[in-house]
Amino acid sequence: MLRDYNKIEKEIAETGFFSEYLPPCFKLDQKVFMRVPPENCDLIQPYCFTMSRYNNNDARRNIFIPEIGAYTVVRNYIRQENIIKELIEFTENNEASFSPILGENDSIMRHEQAYSGTTTQIMDFAQLEEISSNYIENIAKKIIKATGAKKVLKLDISNCFSSFYMHMIPAILLGVEETERNYNKFIRNPDDQTISNVYRKYRKLDEVLRRQNLNRTNGLLPGPLISKIIAEGILTRIDKELNFEGIKFSRYVDDYEIYLFNDDEKSIISIFTRVLKKYGFSLNYEKTEIDDFPYYVVENLEKIFKGLIKESLDNSELMKLFNTYLLLEKNGTKGAIRYLLKTLEQNPIQATNISLYKAYLLTIIENNDRSLTKACSLFIKNKENLTLDVKDVVLIKDMITKHIRYEHDLEVLWLLYLLVETGNNIEQLLVEQIIESRNELAKIILLRKDLLESENISQVRDNAFSWILIYELYVSGHIDEMEFISKLNLNKNLELLSIS
Repeated sequence: MLRDYNKIEKEIAETGFFSEYLPPCFKLDQKVFMRVPPENCDLIQPYCFTMSRYNNNDARRNIFIPEIGAYTVVRNYIRQENIIKELIEFTENNEASFSPILGENDSIMRHEQAYSGTTTQIMDFAQLEEISSNYIENIAKKIIKATGAKKVLKLDISNCFSSFYMHMIPAILLGVEETERNYNKFIRNPDDQTISNVYRKYRKLDEVLRRQNLNRTNGLLPGPLISKIIAEGILTRIDKELNFEGIKFSRYVDDYEIYLFNDDEKSIISIFTRVLKKYGFSLNYEKTEIDDFPYYVVENLEKIFKGLIKESLDNSELMKLFNTYLLLEKNGTKGAIRYLLKTLEQNPIQATNISLYKAYLLTIIENNDRSLTKACSLFIKNKENLTLDVKDVVLIKDMITKHIRYEHDLEVLWLLYLLVETGNNIEQLLVEQIIESRNELAKIILLRKDLLESENISQVRDNAFSWILIYELYVSGHIDEMEFISKLNLNKNLELLSIS
């Protein structure tokens, strides 16, 4: 397959800095790539925000935004060494993986695309029939792979990103044994001409990547797209070893579905654990499950939508539409509600009762973390028809206050962004609650939208602790160059000041 790797690498670099879960107001200015710090750039703490794990136990996960200088160093090295091409070619023929790096037409796959087509595809009502989905096709592939199986064993790697041992990066292409041989040669004599060029290249990738995380050897930062690509690389290597052991399985990111043809799950778990241990990972025994036949009973969410949608929906039709997907979610079809909202965002409907429509969306925001961001986005893109009234705004502000108290960063960001983008006033009391929180990204939204009074700005400036807010204060003229350098202890990254 012919691919335009220059275009692919550029898109990964420009769109892969901010997490895909953040509101679209967070975008990377391409000018940052014009002046790259030296490879031994300043070590600056990445910014961390929290979001739901999208499960049923209120667990949270940390998402990171690396300091921009360290990010540009990584991008520069990856481009110079043609690493994106190598990693994609290594991973893309892995039939066990259902989490590819690229989709059709060289598009970058995001988590948002787990069910259907590209997130950027905008369709009108007449085009609904043309929606294409990989979901049913993928389930069909799994059923074929599982032909004759008695059970499906579900296994999960424990803390895949945070337990990633960065020195394992050369093992993506070389495997553990070859990596160790080259490592031993390197330790004895770094100039040894028999050391693999692949080892040298990916050892250096390990070094520059660690600059994003204070040079720590454990932990791959969740958030940047390059981390997802590195993870897919090491998991593909593990897949190769599992295949060699004769195990039949499917994988989505770090979730495995292993097809059992005998009652031998203990021996399979033993093999799986041994292979993971070689690469520094361990099994999450709490998430181990066994599904008996029939193990793939699914609903075609698109076909259901097509059967329920009309150009105009009365109360009973709107209730049936939402109830269908709410029940699917309740009965175990994870992501059914989010899929509905995503489809409604792409295909706006005419509801005869706007208040009822809004009631569903606001109640979903309150009760379904998985779908909160999509419901906010739907409100924003249809703000002329889905106008928020006074009661709606009060409810949203109460939600923001609650999420501030719980330190739910992503939820605060999206709800604040929803109010701002729909033209609603943000009272000083809510502004002060955000300022007193540790949500530095929410403070950036307030800064950019001129929602801070001079005393608020002084408070934000005095208490700013993250590189990203300090950069924002400098770029917007609220701190001078000397204070900027002092707050971040800049030395080697001073080149970036000239493009701010």
